[in-house]
Amino acid sequence: MRLLFFVWPLLLAHAVHADEWWAWSSLDFWRDDARRAWLFLGNHLDTGEGAHVQIASPRFRQTLLPWLDAGIGLSLLRIENTRTQDRFMQFRPELEINPHFDLTPHLSLELRNRMEWRWNEEESFTTHRLRHRLQLAWTLPRPLGPLTRVFASNEWLTDLHRRPWTENRLIPLGLTFKTGRQAELDLFYMILSSRISATWDHESIIDSWLRVRF
Repeated sequence: MRLLFFVWPLLLAHAVHADEWWAWSSLDFWRDDARRAWLFLGNHLDTGEGAHVQIASPRFRQTLLPWLDAGIGLSLLRIENTRTQDRFMQFRPELEINPHFDLTPHLSLELRNRMEWRWNEEESFTTHRLRHRLQLAWTLPRPLGPLTRVFASNEWLTDLHRRPWTENRLIPLGLTFKTGRQAELDLFYMILSSRISATWDHESIIDSWLRVRF
């Protein structure tokens, strides 16, 4: 825990110079012991390049085995360049297969494997994508105030029409806070790396994710 309080201020120092700000929220509107349905909403703002992305996505997840979930989603994105005022819509069906394992009573390993079929408005060329995320999460045995969980993850993204591994999303540290009886808030710092040509470009992102359940 002492390491957490040492590392987090260092990440906050980088956050002051963040290139992008992302805000996510999700609202559970139905669930039982094996199934869950929710609405995911997101906003991405690139302060340097002027890109603004909004997403709305109803999603459903089903438990197949104690250690395996499957999910589907239907996302609609509005992508805009705020400098040129150019904008277009993207339609994106999604399919997920997600193993997860409890390594200890408080430490879990979670994998998300997602296929995205992406169609852009008024474009015949498609840019379908594979995503693989590995996340390690530690739930505190006793909450530290509102703090209940610490996590880190890395996600590898591959545009299928290009070379393998075209984007990487590293979260070196994230924190989960209990904000209400049915609400949690994740705060985390992300390093977004993308490869369009032969070299990688890197950006700093500050992200929040509010989850509300009924």
